[in-house]
Amino acid sequence: MNVKVRMPKFGKKPNVKRSWVKELLLTILATSISIVLTFGTAYLIERHQKLAARRQMAMMIIHDIDTSILQMEKVDSILREFDDLQLKILQGKYSGPIILAKADLIQRNPAQIKFAETTERIFTSNVDTWSTIGKADFIDNVSRCYIDRAEFRKEVIDAFHKQLGLNDSELKVDMDSLLNIDSGYFVVYASNIINRMKAANELNKQIMGVSDNDLEKFSTRIVGFDEEELDSLEKVGAAEYIQSVITKEAAMENYLKNKDAMYPDMRSGSK
Repeated sequence: MNVKVRMPKFGKKPNVKRSWVKELLLTILATSISIVLTFGTAYLIERHQKLAARRQMAMMIIHDIDTSILQMEKVDSILREFDDLQLKILQGKYSGPIILAKADLIQRNPAQIKFAETTERIFTSNVDTWSTIGKADFIDNVSRCYIDRAEFRKEVIDAFHKQLGLNDSELKVDMDSLLNIDSGYFVVYASNIINRMKAANELNKQIMGVSDNDLEKFSTRIVGFDEEELDSLEKVGAAEYIQSVITKEAAMENYLKNKDAMYPDMRSGSK
């Protein structure tokens, strides 16, 4: 029986060139994947950080405008209180002592309301902020909001304060001048700007995809004064002031009637 055995051919050389090319291609592929992963991941992280910064900046600006609107609504309330008080005095329906009416009117001064300007300064003076936001329609709309706020301060708060005649001294303010102030004009002017600001800031929220819930969460992270506590302290201060006025007016009336008896030396000295 003939058995055939297949013997290996030692004379045939392996394909070294093909193996080297394969290794090179695998190395290039691995390097390419590594580069893509490295730079791709870095790009995604950078993009995520940029979007987060844009959203944070947008919420800060929108929150600032919302806060300004609340301040403007306080001004509106003060103006309406002044307007109602004017009418009650003119109609003879003022409930308190008439000697307090002047002080009561003067207390309705919107100049006590202030706007925080830090966010506006960051927005208007830092070009990097505009680059971070990257939305021209949002930037234009926010700019109009801050222009409206400046107009409100000048044409409503400052102008009404000037009408009260308090720039020099309260002693120069007389009741007739206070009753002649056209407070209704300021109420209408203030309402128009407030409504315009509200509509503009709603548009800001739409442009940046910010919801009221997002803003509520954002505002809870901001530390501020306790507004209710401050209002309470202001009311206490106002009550003390009114009591002081009553006491001083009564003392003045008594003094004018009895000053000769109270201070006889003053009478003799005048001679």
